[in-house]
Amino acid sequence: MCNPTLIVAGASAVLQYQVANQQQKAQQEQQKRQNELALRNREAKIVTTQRQLIEKTKARLTRISDAEKTARKKRSMFKVNRENFTGNSYDVLLANYYDTEANYRNRVLGNIERSTFNYLQGTLPAIDNQYEAQSTYVTQVNKGYNALNSGLTFASTYYDYKAKQNRFETDVDPYDYGTSESLYYDGWED
Repeated sequence: MCNPTLIVAGASAVLQYQVANQQQKAQQEQQKRQNELALRNREAKIVTTQRQLIEKTKARLTRISDAEKTARKKRSMFKVNRENFTGNSYDVLLANYYDTEANYRNRVLGNIERSTFNYLQGTLPAIDNQYEAQSTYVTQVNKGYNALNSGLTFASTYYDYKAKQNRFETDVDPYDYGTSESLYYDGWED
């Protein structure tokens, strides 16, 4: 005959096992959602910084284009008025136009190159580090550990139950037929 205490302890161990599995599954799902959110944040930041880099580059290239148009206009006016200048002074002034234009273009192109380098070497690693800080390790559901824990809880309850029976000497089996104290023992031996 089963004792109600042991039945309750067994049911409790089964429920403890199920609850532990559910908690671990819920924690796993939360970790997956956190990683998905971190990945979306990373992708959004990359898109934003790339858009900013493209807009800055377009604006700088537009400035180069405007500067080249202005320089061409000045050179064309200068070439029309060539009669006012003599040999070497004409060449020096024309070289000065080209030099000024090239310096400006190279400075702007250098800024574009530096921005791209900073994006690739500074911004992207920082975004990746932030993603790693926001993401988490996804733990797996450990059913073996949960079963072992529930089994140990049941074993502890069973041990406590048997210890109390032994202490209070209530561990007497009423249907013990193998001893001389049996109800049906008549003292005859074959």
